[in-house]
Amino acid sequence: MLPIVIAGPTGTGKSDLALRIAETVGGEIVNYDSVQIYRGFDIGSAKPSADVRARLPHHLFDIIDADVDFNAAGYARLAREACREIMSRGRVPILAGGTFFYLRALLHGLPEMPGRDADLRARIRGIAGRPRGNVWLHRWLSKIDPRSGRRIAPADRHRVERALEVWLLSGRPISEWERPAAGTVEEMAATKIGLTLERSRLVERLERRVDSMYAAGLVDETRGLLAKYPRTARPFGAIGYAEAVAVVMGEMSVDTAIAETKRRTRAYAKRQMTWLRSERNVQWIDVAAVDDTFAAAMRLLEGLK
Repeated sequence: MLPIVIAGPTGTGKSDLALRIAETVGGEIVNYDSVQIYRGFDIGSAKPSADVRARLPHHLFDIIDADVDFNAAGYARLAREACREIMSRGRVPILAGGTFFYLRALLHGLPEMPGRDADLRARIRGIAGRPRGNVWLHRWLSKIDPRSGRRIAPADRHRVERALEVWLLSGRPISEWERPAAGTVEEMAATKIGLTLERSRLVERLERRVDSMYAAGLVDETRGLLAKYPRTARPFGAIGYAEAVAVVMGEMSVDTAIAETKRRTRAYAKRQMTWLRSERNVQWIDVAAVDDTFAAAMRLLEGLK
């Protein structure tokens, strides 16, 4: 059986579905969430609990510390190795997560764009460190590359910086870089199941999820992580953690942080759907239109054999 991808916007039940499918078909979970790879970033990333991970093997969770530089290329290499190893034992990789850039890097490879330039990146970060510097950088990105400006959130500092770096080094917007030429990387075949849900119902789920994260101790978790890692560490820019950092630093009230986290989560779910609709050969399930998402997914898988 080919690797199975479970995709969809945040809040559609991807993790639960992936677990049930894995337990049914003899699978193992492979993470493609860019925050769940970091040790200690548990509540804000909705990382599977230790009890859940004990039910069957989970791969690429808690693999690096927050102060280690890590990117999609490194993820794709590790994920391909994990999938090959799982399949060599006659098991099925079940890919679950929410970072579709990571997923696309795994399935299709990455374009051969310019490498990192430490001096240029330092200058960009110097601008970001000024009052409202991140806002100014995002406006600049939106002007030179409107497509990336729409896709990348202003608070996603690392992706904004990378997009500007590529443009300054190459003279081409990052959104215009083509996929790798044929033969650069072998495309990874997979069965892709996409979950969708009517917008108003999805928003209700997302807002309950954010409330649950804060109630579960997101601010306290963030306070402990800030004692170990600098505020500039990449995962602190993630939705939920950026707002919790602002609470810890006395820059934002908890109520304001919750409202901002909800706003960013809604926008992120919208971007996820936009990204996923551009993916080829996705088998869609409307979560609201079926009584049992798992049963619907298993019928799809049976039909694809």
